[in-house]
Amino acid sequence: MLKFAPYFLLILGSLAHAEISWFSGAQKADVTGEVLDAGDILVQSYQLAYSGKEGPWTVESTIGYSHYDLTYVPVLSGNTQQLEEGTFQTNVGVTYQWNSSFSGTLNIAAYDGFAEYRSIWISEYYRQQFIGFPEEYYAPDPHGESIGASFRWDYLPGAGSATFNLGLSRDEVAPGWSFNSATAVPEPDREELYTFSGGARAEQAINGWLKTEVDVTARKTSDRDGRYGIKNTWAAAAGPVTFRVAGGFSYEAPAFDAIYGTAIVDWKFHPQWSVHLGYRAYSDSGEVQTSGFNATAPAVDSAEIFTGVLWDRGDLSISGGIGYLTSDYEALNEDNTFFGNLYRDRDWKTFRLAASYRF
Repeated sequence: MLKFAPYFLLILGSLAHAEISWFSGAQKADVTGEVLDAGDILVQSYQLAYSGKEGPWTVESTIGYSHYDLTYVPVLSGNTQQLEEGTFQTNVGVTYQWNSSFSGTLNIAAYDGFAEYRSIWISEYYRQQFIGFPEEYYAPDPHGESIGASFRWDYLPGAGSATFNLGLSRDEVAPGWSFNSATAVPEPDREELYTFSGGARAEQAINGWLKTEVDVTARKTSDRDGRYGIKNTWAAAAGPVTFRVAGGFSYEAPAFDAIYGTAIVDWKFHPQWSVHLGYRAYSDSGEVQTSGFNATAPAVDSAEIFTGVLWDRGDLSISGGIGYLTSDYEALNEDNTFFGNLYRDRDWKTFRLAASYRF
């Protein structure tokens, strides 16, 4: 089932023997693998990352691949299908440190493929509905690019900082389709979307054992109202135990709102070993999908409990974790019952394995 796992483990094992010297300063290589499994939906994500420092410059780059396996089961009409899709991602960031207080970062990213499993499911629905119109209907080719810049001010180096960022992204999405009764042929919705985003983050150490962080975000996507959010995080240390709690809220007119929170306790029981246990909850009022489909997702409540272990010898660290997540959707209305097998309650199992090598 996890066809890419052997390659991931091979890369992870090779980190301990990495001999890269592209930069004269500190360097780091990371490899991460994550799996989300609900039985009829399997999502695998793998990522390689590298960063290096040369004088005041720091370069960070990542490449990633996500693989989706879905069992498409129609509700009212159509055929059951086993779907597989893959998505590649890449990202490059360059940071310049002017002095101990000020730095700036420029970041560019791109992807080729579906951004998430829901778009694949809904795209198959439209394919089966309109495949009988070969002159009008065409297969989607989702991809996108983004550029962003940020500025960081360490007003109390090591104790307090403020970061401001701006971004612009362009997404070529898999469009929704509708039947035009006047022309008697199907027509696609808008395929090209632009998103402008911005945000600010403040971090502050209250004392030697307590610190807090506040994030404020805003973004505006084509043909939609702006979405605004705020998140507050607190971390407290008591000897070998660290507690972290976070909560956030977001809103988008006319009627979307979401609230979420996380609580984690981490215990360092050995100089090289630590374990953590966490709980995460999320609730929203339902929204129109950002992937461009004219299908409304109902309100959802989800909760996850997760745990993991970390081994860190200084230059090399390896971590692993598992989790259990439940999603509970409200009942669909009569206008979109054909998405009932997409927006249904599911129990998910999550797995994560990662390694980092510093040299």
